[in-house]
Amino acid sequence: MKAAVIYASKSGNTKKIAEAIAQQIGTQAHNISRDTQYPSIENVDIIFIGTGIHAGTPNPDIEKYLTALNLTEPKQFVLFITWGGAGRTDQQVKAKLQTILEHQGHRVLRDYFTCYGGWKLLRRGRPNTDDIKSAAEWAEKISTQLEK
Repeated sequence: MKAAVIYASKSGNTKKIAEAIAQQIGTQAHNISRDTQYPSIENVDIIFIGTGIHAGTPNPDIEKYLTALNLTEPKQFVLFITWGGAGRTDQQVKAKLQTILEHQGHRVLRDYFTCYGGWKLLRRGRPNTDDIKSAAEWAEKISTQLEK
């Protein structure tokens, strides 16, 4: 099974999780930004998509990337999110990204990963070592389940 890890990160929190996931499943993490060329995912079986949350919305770069996808056949996606922990914004962001992907005919796994991402005074020090370890274990579990 070939996997890809694609993420957008403003503060570096999502990057930490993306890199742990990529290392665990033996691939490279790709940071999507306005100035980078998008990696090809045509020959990939599962795509891990990561975003932080700002003001209750996903990173605009990841949203733009997913909206612009033009793949020849449907793919499987799995989401991971870092956030400050406000309300149910993680569920709202997951639903928004899932809707974008499913409207294009892609499949989004129900199992997704969230952890706190610290900023300023709130949740400072997160994601921590335990969060990073949990993300890697989660990615391994997803990969193993999909290989069966």
